[in-house]
Parts: sequence; C-alpha cells; structure tokens
Amino acid sequence: MELILTPPSISTRRKLTSILLSVVIFAFLAGLATRANGRPAIFGVFNAIVVGTGVGLFEEFYVQSLRGRWMRSIHPLAAIVIYTAVVVLVFVIAINLVHLLLWPFYRLPVPYRRLPIVLPVVIAFSVVGVVVIRTVHFIGIETLFHLTVGTYHRPVLQEKILVFLDINNSTGLAERLGAVQTKALVGKFLFDISKPITDHGGEIYLYKGDGLIALWDWREAVKGNRILRAIDKVFATIEREQEEYLDQFGVVPSFRIGIHGGEVVVSEQGDTKRAIGVYGSTINIAARMEEAAKVHNVSCVVSGDVAAALGELDGRLQPIGHEKVRGISAEIPIFEYRAREARAERADLRAFGSVFG
Repeated sequence: MELILTPPSISTRRKLTSILLSVVIFAFLAGLATRANGRPAIFGVFNAIVVGTGVGLFEEFYVQSLRGRWMRSIHPLAAIVIYTAVVVLVFVIAINLVHLLLWPFYRLPVPYRRLPIVLPVVIAFSVVGVVVIRTVHFIGIETLFHLTVGTYHRPVLQEKILVFLDINNSTGLAERLGAVQTKALVGKFLFDISKPITDHGGEIYLYKGDGLIALWDWREAVKGNRILRAIDKVFATIEREQEEYLDQFGVVPSFRIGIHGGEVVVSEQGDTKRAIGVYGSTINIAARMEEAAKVHNVSCVVSGDVAAALGELDGRLQPIGHEKVRGISAEIPIFEYRAREARAERADLRAFGSVFG
C-alpha cells in the first residue's frame, strides 16, 4: 500500500508560520529575560521554548480565532496591554514549569526574589514582541516575506483566482445612516468577512471603499472547491452577526461577489512605500463579474473558466448568461453560485431588514 503525503494547505502553512514567528520572537525575549534573572543557560533555553510556544499558540488559536475577535477589534494600545499581561503570565508559568522539569538535575530555588527586578524587563521585551507580531499581521506574513526576499522584484506570471466583493446600495446606506455610522458598518463588515477568506487560503489584496479584493492561488482555490467554501463561510458569518448589525445599525448589509481567474503579473510596486501589485486583464474580468452580479440581481457570479475547474456542487452553480467585457472579443459565460449557508435564510434576512428599516 503506497502512502501519499499531500502538502499542507496555504491556510495551514500560514498558521504554522504564525506560530513559528511567535515562537522565535518570544523565545529570544524569554531567553534574555532568563539571563537577566541569573539562571543557568539551560533554564533560558527551556523558558524560551515554553514561552515562545505558549505565546504562539495563544496568538494563532485565540487571538486569530473567532473567540479572539474582540481583541483584534479593540484599540491597538489596549490590545498591547492585554497581550503583554498574557505574556508575563506565561513567563511566570514557564519559570515554575521549567523548575519542576529540571529539579532533578539543577536543585536551584525558584528565583521569586528577583522577579520584581526581572518583571519590568519581561514587560519591556513583551511590548516589543507584541508590536512586532501586530505589525507583521497588519502587513501580512507572506507579503512581508516576499518583499524581504525579493520574490517579485522582477515581474512574475502566476495563475490566480480573484474575488471582488462589494456592499449593495452603499449610497443608500450612507443617506440613511450618515457618514460616521456607515463607516462603522463598513468597518465591521470588512472585519467580519476577512477571517473566513484567509482561513480558506485566500489573501486580502486590497480593501476598497465598501468592499475588498481577495486573491487565491488557482490550484489552492479549486482544490476541494475551497474558494466556494470560503464564500459559503462569508455568507454564514454575516448571517451569524445579523442581530449585532440590527442592534447597532438597524440593517444587515447585503453584498455581491464576482469571481474570475487566470494568468496575472505579480510584481513589486512603489519606492518609499512598497507593496506587491497584481496586473492583467484577469482583474478587469473579475471586476466585471461583480458588476454582472448586480445586473442579474444575484449574490455571487462565477466566470465560466473558474466554473469549469470546480468540482460537483449539487446544482448550486447555475448558468445565467454571457457577459461582454471591453477589450475581449469573445463573450464570457457566467454562472450564479448559491451559497450553501445563505440559501435557506436569505428571505429571513430581507424580512429583518424591512422590519427594522
């Protein structure tokens, strides 16, 4: 029997990279703090491993999870204070745990008397580490890596699938809610939908007004229909949050999605402020798919190229016509995708919106 090992998905690799990054940063800081505590090097090594691993797991499985969304949404300075307190707690636990592990070999007392001196050092190091972690997550681990090693210093051709997503009738929302409340609603909306995208291997390429553009590697996106599972989760997330939207804004935002994929050029752009840009007609066609969703009054439109690459969908992908795109001679077949979680409750959402409207 042949054992076939499949490589981990992009989302899994991102989680592992995030944990490893936290381990490296806080292991280094814990090692310095242990030296300041006057302990042997072996204590520093073990403390570094325990603290780094503990903080890495806390970052990925709490801060970046659904349970930790409150921490990601509060003021950054408040988040740093809370995060620093957690790191200090982990460090104190690590001191005692490592003492128990090494007691048979190093019969040294627990250095409680030096803690008043060491804790300010730990706090200072923790603030530095937390700021680095937050900065990396704001920029994006992959983007930072590619900019650092120069992956796209020269233009590179790649196969990508793009998702264009926008809130419906944003002008009407602005007239009804006012500028400040509309900005708050859009901010919550973009916050809510970003995690499902990145959890399923997508990358937020750009936030644009009341929507966003997301990118997938072609093979990653179509493997197991991962990109459509992400769309399902986006709809499910907004449905889960509908009571919160109604309490805060009196309306649940509806939105439309356009999906298309193909060959794009990926390259660095900018000078004093650098970023990674994506170019090509594929972007224009993906934007046209979003416009087609509005014209056809459907939630999600998928181009024929992407539809042909997807697997069995139990009739949830239905042809609805062809689209003409400027600069392209052939018309593009388009399909409506009916999200799994959204279909049953779509009418209820509209009812809620009308009652509180």
